[in-house]
Amino acid sequence: MPWHRWATAMLALACIGDASADFKVVDVRPRFAEQALVLSGNLELGLNAKVEEALSKGIPLEVVIDIHLYRERRFLWDPRIDAWTLHRRIQYHALSGQYLVNTLPPEAEIGESLLTLTEALKQLGSLNGVTLPMEATGSEHEHTVDVRVSLDIEALPTPLRPVAYTSFTWHLNSGWTSWKVTP
Repeated sequence: MPWHRWATAMLALACIGDASADFKVVDVRPRFAEQALVLSGNLELGLNAKVEEALSKGIPLEVVIDIHLYRERRFLWDPRIDAWTLHRRIQYHALSGQYLVNTLPPEAEIGESLLTLTEALKQLGSLNGVTLPMEATGSEHEHTVDVRVSLDIEALPTPLRPVAYTSFTWHLNSGWTSWKVTP
């Protein structure tokens, strides 16, 4: 085997090995309320060793949750009715030994302090009771909600961004998943 093929194969294996943890949208139950879309469910937020190490050294991580609402149509593409972006932050405080989970902007919700990383990630991925304001939609149509969760590299400290952009370790993204809206 030529040396460049061997080097390419080793690089690919190294990148795959580092990115063993990822984000997943496992359960979302969207429903309509009075002029709002209400989400319940959970996101699995798994951190790999490099990202977890950065968090344990005090670097805050911001997670972005993108939500798109579509009206289903039979023959044409589904038109997007509305879109929302939620921002959440997790940070470790070395002096207190606790993780702090915040919904951004800070005025939206008071942060919560948690003792373990597992508890903090579970709280960070909780979508229970998330209410998204919207215009009234025709309830006679079927609707779907697409959800994606990802790590916001732009929110990292400036010296860390080039490393995050060039390393697969930092590219944590669930991809889009679709869920039917219950009336």
